[in-house]
Amino acid sequence: MESKPKPKSKPFVEQFDTIVAFLTLEAIALVCFGIGGFVGIKLLEVLGFYVGLCTIPFIRLNYSRADAKRNLNFLIPLGILFVLMGFSAFFFRYYGGFGISSFLYSLIEVLGLAGFFLLGFGIRHVPCIKKEYVLYAFLGGLTLYCLIVGFYSLVRYGPFYTAIYKGLYYYYQGAIFTIDTETKALIGFEFFEVSLKYGGIAGVMLASSGAGLFFLSPKKDKRRFFILLAMALVGLLYLAIIPHLWGLLTVVGVAIVALVYWLIRRLVAGKETAAKKVRLTFTIVFGVLCAAMVVGIFLLLLENRIGLYHKLFESIFHRVPESVQRIFDAVNDVVYGNNASASLHRIEFSSLLFGFSKFSSELHGTRVMTLNVLWENGLIAMILFLALCFFGIHNSRKYLASEEGDLDLRVSVVMVLLALFVYMNLFADEFPTVHGNATVLFSQSNYFLAAMFLLGFSFVPLKAKEVVHG
Repeated sequence: MESKPKPKSKPFVEQFDTIVAFLTLEAIALVCFGIGGFVGIKLLEVLGFYVGLCTIPFIRLNYSRADAKRNLNFLIPLGILFVLMGFSAFFFRYYGGFGISSFLYSLIEVLGLAGFFLLGFGIRHVPCIKKEYVLYAFLGGLTLYCLIVGFYSLVRYGPFYTAIYKGLYYYYQGAIFTIDTETKALIGFEFFEVSLKYGGIAGVMLASSGAGLFFLSPKKDKRRFFILLAMALVGLLYLAIIPHLWGLLTVVGVAIVALVYWLIRRLVAGKETAAKKVRLTFTIVFGVLCAAMVVGIFLLLLENRIGLYHKLFESIFHRVPESVQRIFDAVNDVVYGNNASASLHRIEFSSLLFGFSKFSSELHGTRVMTLNVLWENGLIAMILFLALCFFGIHNSRKYLASEEGDLDLRVSVVMVLLALFVYMNLFADEFPTVHGNATVLFSQSNYFLAAMFLLGFSFVPLKAKEVVHG
């Protein structure tokens, strides 16, 4: 009797597409929610890495080896940056010394960053999942966080408690009274052990996603319009009931950028000459901003010798603000090893290249993410991080101009990235707590993983040139 041929097994992309999609949505929602603190983040980094690997077969269906080689100029520096973000003298000391546990924590960080970037890029090529559901999962995690924390704060402290706190603080200072522990508990003073600027990151990201609504009519897709609107309003209310003015200012700035982009698109629609002028203007402004940032950071590294910024602040404000002085202290830490040797101008190359590792109980974290990368990971990492930021701006323009998915979703993704970049370089604290007793710094937090996911999700790779045979 003739045996029947065995049925061919389905390829991986057909067998496990729904599983990969589900795990991706779960991973990014949990990351945005920030579940589990330090241990939870490390576990999610491992999960993100393995699920990211599972998206490679889907990516290979859309890109060839020649395409991969065309993008090595970006992928290799990105990989080096991930390694330096995980392995640095600072984090080895921060995790307790040059031991096996520090090595494992750093390795997991590298895998997590690479995994979430790969996860973001790979999920775009899983055909069974709509891109809007990916955005829902991302924003859903932020929404749940803002709802829980916001509701708890509202019930316990009431609305506008930062304003009440400041008023009571100045009142008691003026009256020369001391506030005992019980009184602090009654008026909510113990809450301010936690940095408001760090805690406001989720609300800023969530509220900024509403910028995509400029490009979506409720008549076109009523369900999606009101889902995105509801999520953005949760983030806005989260910031408003505190109130967190710097966070609200960031959201307003992002909304203005999105509105300007909307107006430009309307004005140049169907006008190629006008569109070329706009692209040229963007290129010039982008180049000037990049050059100004590079020069500004270079001068900051030389500040201890030339004193340019000190003179500038003294001439304008007649003093150097405390937040600015912390920046100078952090740069001195890195360049000279410690502030005591700064007067001798002896450069400490180990700190400069691999991050400051001689800290005691005081950590000179600043509100400038780029300089914190210098302090924690070294000069090479900071240069690569700056390059990644510049590339991200350039890539975002390409992503918005692409026809991949609906424009409102692409705008939401880009504006969340923009809000996070602006907020973390102007207003946010590096440490979760006011006094610097941090367990998770921003560069190794769930928000940084979320940023890598969005960068991967919006990444527009170069395609290999087609060879024409005569």
